Amino acid sequence: MKLSKEEIKFIDTYIESSDVVYSDIRQEMVDHIATAIEEKMQLEQEDFYQAFKSYMLTHKKDILKNNKKRWSFSWEAFRQFLLFLAKPYMLFFGVLLFFFFKNVNVNRYFSEDFTLKNLFFVLFLTALLFQSGYINLYLKKRFYTVEKTSVILALIYYGQMFFFPIFGTEQVSYWTLTVFSFLFFGYVVFFIQELIKFHKHRFNYI
Repeated sequence: MKLSKEEIKFIDTYIESSDVVYSDIRQEMVDHIATAIEEKMQLEQEDFYQAFKSYMLTHKKDILKNNKKRWSFSWEAFRQFLLFLAKPYMLFFGVLLFFFFKNVNVNRYFSEDFTLKNLFFVLFLTALLFQSGYINLYLKKRFYTVEKTSVILALIYYGQMFFFPIFGTEQVSYWTLTVFSFLFFGYVVFFIQELIKFHKHRFNYI
């Protein structure tokens, strides 16, 4: 027995009122609870509110305990990002970047007035502004994956500051360009992929 959108929205509102502030975590919980209630309604011939009340009476504590763990633990975001980078098409993209930078001297297209370091700064700033604007101005909701992966973007940026020439007077090696281009563009694709998943789930109970 499938729940209606109004019933799914009811579950979402209830979970949100229980301090589950991250929209994507709440979506996971709503999907889990909705599936369990559908099975309960079918097996025990209960209506929605009876099934919901009895299920939450038994499982609410465990559900909210899981939410607190997610609040305090961000390594999952790093793990998901690393798994994404290990996908075959991303590794193939990395190989293409390697051969491109090895055979094309991109350093000659930059000067002391605008260095490769400056370019990476502009790219990182653009990604950060888009990410913040999209979440805070468009979605206007907190998104666990995005907030936690922002730390990854910061680490990539500070890493390139260490490995790129400080004053832009030396050429950047193709290895350095490959690694940080792979990490940066991998992050951008990962971020977009997470947003797509977020929107697909969101339409289930709007």
